[in-house]
Amino acid sequence: MTSLLNLFAAFFRVGVFSLGGGYVLYPLIEKEVVDNYSWLTAEQFAEFTGIFQGIPGAISIKFATLTGYRVSGLAGVLAANLGIILPPALIIIGLVGLLARLQEQAFFTAFLRGVSFATVGLICYFIYTIALSLSWQISGFLLATAVFLILIVTGIHPGLVIVFAGAAGILIF
Repeated sequence: MTSLLNLFAAFFRVGVFSLGGGYVLYPLIEKEVVDNYSWLTAEQFAEFTGIFQGIPGAISIKFATLTGYRVSGLAGVLAANLGIILPPALIIIGLVGLLARLQEQAFFTAFLRGVSFATVGLICYFIYTIALSLSWQISGFLLATAVFLILIVTGIHPGLVIVFAGAAGILIF
């Protein structure tokens, strides 16, 4: 029972602070599943992050499902997913009317601008922590650089780039 409560609480905390979504969530999830509870190692977190890039859906749901299952099976999946979904759902339901009025307020626009820059900082932190957890070789650096340049220069869908990078990984590593 304690595991289920811990799963719910950990992912509830992630859900409460899920402003910005996507890559902003990685440091929040990592803090809970790696640092606070040791449900995954830093290496496992990095590996699953890579795997999850090729699977459709929200990253928070994928990590909640994986972690919940590893910790407490199906009941853990339900507890972790309820924890991650409940905060944003309640906030949206409670604030939907207020948000329309707040969008025209200068302080709210300034708040959102601050959140946007914090999002950039969190993404940089995510890059830093993932980079530290990888065993770097020149081939890995070249692959990361190639993916970055391909995404900047071409209009290729990031999902295809991930699939091709995975295939390249089979050949390179």
